[in-house]
Amino acid sequence: MIRRLLTAAYLLPGVVSRGWARQYEDARIILEQNGDLHYLNISGRMQRILVRGGILTTGAMLIAIAVLFATSISLMLSRSKLERSHEEVYRALLSSASDVDGSEPLSMNDEQMVALAQTIRDRDMSIRRFVDTSMVAVSQENVSMKSQLEASGLTEKIVKIIQQNAANGGFSLEDDVKNNPLLRGKVADELSTNRGLREVLYALPSVMPVPNYSVTSDFGVRRHPISGQTHFHTGVDLQSQTGDEKVHPVKPGVVVLAQFHTQYGNTVVVRHTNGVESLYAHMANIAVKLGDKVTNESVLGNIGSTGASSTGKHLHLEILIGGYPVNPQKVIRTAQYVQQIQNQQH
Repeated sequence: MIRRLLTAAYLLPGVVSRGWARQYEDARIILEQNGDLHYLNISGRMQRILVRGGILTTGAMLIAIAVLFATSISLMLSRSKLERSHEEVYRALLSSASDVDGSEPLSMNDEQMVALAQTIRDRDMSIRRFVDTSMVAVSQENVSMKSQLEASGLTEKIVKIIQQNAANGGFSLEDDVKNNPLLRGKVADELSTNRGLREVLYALPSVMPVPNYSVTSDFGVRRHPISGQTHFHTGVDLQSQTGDEKVHPVKPGVVVLAQFHTQYGNTVVVRHTNGVESLYAHMANIAVKLGDKVTNESVLGNIGSTGASSTGKHLHLEILIGGYPVNPQKVIRTAQYVQQIQNQQH
């Protein structure tokens, strides 16, 4: 039987092709009724129309049958998948019911299952409302942090340097997003943005190296005090207002330079995290050595007036991110503001 079907399927295209392209001649059909002869003339054109119409009709029927057959198979597969899904939901409901009181899974009737499903749905809605509310708070915090970064003068390039130098490993937001449908779409974007902004702000120094100070020369374009030429001052010059001349790191880190420089005098450079470094120049002495790990309480040296470019006792402070100098006062002020906000929230 199968061989006959395959043979027919093999021969069918040839039969259709010949029937479609065949040239038909006029035909006459002779009918006899009560000794009388009647003639029925069928033109070649009419024969061609009838044959081609039959081929098209048959083809359309075969296509319809194939579509119905495919639809039937698809419905069967969908039904099987739905049944498996119902079984999984049923088992999950039974498991949830047993987890409540710690007992073994019990059988449930339809009413009990509907009630449990409603309870789970209500809990899910509560979680969704909490996520939506939290998302609003995260969005507002992102706006605030972005405005603070803009006010600090950090360019997009410098922000990317900090993010690229962040430590790898640990918490992975992508894994949580894949496993939790509530953390997708805009929620995931806002959480990712929040994490990135926090990394940048937490990497910034938040303490000035001198407790009580006055600024004698700010960051930016100025006239050089010795040459008199206009140049870009890459840091700030600080003087102590209380006589405490000890210089402390602006952030914990490692000493990567501790030596005398012709222009800067006694100079110390501390490397922090995320590509951030700080430079302390013109000090009277150097109290640390290369490789020392320092904290905010460590003493790097004392305010002095060493180096060819110094005109009086002061501390020259620079903060560099990826080698680019940034305004120390604005950066530290921004980090302090963010820390105050975080402390108020906790």
